[in-house]
Amino acid sequence: MVPPNPPNPPHRRTQPQPQPLPRKGLNPILCIIVALILLGLLVGLAILITYLTLRPKRLVYTVEAASVQDFAIAKDDHISAKFNYVIKSYNPEKHVSVRYHSMHISTAHHNQSVAHKEISAFKQRPKNETRIETQLVSHNVALSKFNAKDLRAEQSKGVIEMEVYISARVSYKTWIFRSRRRTLKAVCTPVMINVTASSLDGFQRVLCKTRL
Repeated sequence: MVPPNPPNPPHRRTQPQPQPLPRKGLNPILCIIVALILLGLLVGLAILITYLTLRPKRLVYTVEAASVQDFAIAKDDHISAKFNYVIKSYNPEKHVSVRYHSMHISTAHHNQSVAHKEISAFKQRPKNETRIETQLVSHNVALSKFNAKDLRAEQSKGVIEMEVYISARVSYKTWIFRSRRRTLKAVCTPVMINVTASSLDGFQRVLCKTRL
């Protein structure tokens, strides 16, 4: 007797596997446009920073007060005196700071220097006003015949006419960019000083001429 054939296994339907969607690549033209825009912004920022540090606004200097003590001119035309000055420096920039690496202040009569002093280094932030109070001492300094005669005449009237000269080595900084060191010069004239009073009251402020 022939055994019956085994029943056929039930047919299984296989679900088709979903095909992965193809990845869309970045548009090369769009990438180039974005890169050019970013490059333009960086170049513009670099130009702005360079302009601010290389072409800063002019620093403003004024002599706010001046007085003299122990003023005397000897018979041999030598001067001795203590000149007191209050000088104000103003940085008008909004984003640029100023570094003073050195500063030299002198006072003179008709371009003949009679006293000078070195000022310590300091930093001036944007929109900052810095007051420099200093005393320049003349000790037996020889004067020319003309200046000695002129100062004696002014002394007899109670007011002498002096000049203040400022020379400094400065650099400018904005964000991470710093300029090279430059020489700042300021001339303050005429500085009229009352020789009969040692106080700073009643002094007329003097605006200095500056160049860099």
